[in-house]
Amino acid sequence: MKDMADGSEIYWAWLCGIPGLYLPHQTALLDRYGSPREIWKASKESLDALEKEGWNWIGKVRLFRKEKSPEQFFEELCQKGIRFVSRQNDKYPDHLLTIENAPNGLFYKGSLPLKDRRSVAIVGARMCTRYGRETAEQIAHMTALCGGQVISGAAYGIDGAAQMMAIESGGSSFGVLGCGIKKIYPPGNRFLFEQLEQRGGLISEFPPDAAPLRTHFPVRNRLISGLSDIVVVVEARKRSGSLITADYAAGQGRDVYAVPGRAGDELSEGCNELISQGAGIFLSVKQLRECIFGESGWEKTENSICLTLAPSEKLVYSNLNLHARSLWELQACTGLSLSELGGILLKMELDGLVKETAKNYYAKVK
Repeated sequence: MKDMADGSEIYWAWLCGIPGLYLPHQTALLDRYGSPREIWKASKESLDALEKEGWNWIGKVRLFRKEKSPEQFFEELCQKGIRFVSRQNDKYPDHLLTIENAPNGLFYKGSLPLKDRRSVAIVGARMCTRYGRETAEQIAHMTALCGGQVISGAAYGIDGAAQMMAIESGGSSFGVLGCGIKKIYPPGNRFLFEQLEQRGGLISEFPPDAAPLRTHFPVRNRLISGLSDIVVVVEARKRSGSLITADYAAGQGRDVYAVPGRAGDELSEGCNELISQGAGIFLSVKQLRECIFGESGWEKTENSICLTLAPSEKLVYSNLNLHARSLWELQACTGLSLSELGGILLKMELDGLVKETAKNYYAKVK
């Protein structure tokens, strides 16, 4: 493999950028012509012959050839801050080379996951509970503090909560999209997309202008699991995209963990089913941390924070976790007055150690 100094990368980008063309179409073309460069150079007569053979989609190739040359297409990507890496390039994620049907190339903004870091996929329901959101944030927080990377789908609910927490905790996160890299979907996550581009990356195998079609999301889920060392499903209904990701993960040899829930709870049905099928049971962040990172990392970070705190601040901090606690719970645990607690919490909030998740409810950020 090489870094494509021969210029062939622009032809790979052009092939992967043809609207409406998917991996099976690309594979068929590569089997026929041998390389993206030869596909670009193919004669009109050759493409017409393929159409007569039943390749009804070949018109998409003809149209894109008329609209853009590989050089023009690649230049437009660069102008818009979009990067591309083919699977022939040394920069292509090693994790994806081990999975079936790996994309021929990836369009991305920001960067790609670092190859020497552990990657944790955190996925779950869009319409999640507060408990589910806080659990996802807790796992993401731990991952960031231990030097890992969070992979997810940049969706509402569990995905977005985990990715934002990873960033807020000083880590990195990567969003794998079910649309083109030029699109922001869901549109309400614009701020998250901006943060991911700065503190990780946005990744898509689809052409840059591809719409967020329903059929795209199950396909992209194989990349969420493929880019990860372990997949954690936090909340999921019995039929959900998170279970598709878990199925891909199992087939790719990745470890799968699920957060157990109450019997009969709709958002726990998928997780409980995964556990019944042999998925690991999420018991605590400590248990998961030991499985992924061992003992080092987390304790050092926690201890270094505590060394900078005054005794009263340390007392409050030690009674907080990533699940929010009310002001009155903290008063009962610490014995401090409400006015003392208010001052301490405000200071720690300004220092970025604590956040107010709802009025008079506080949780750790670091």
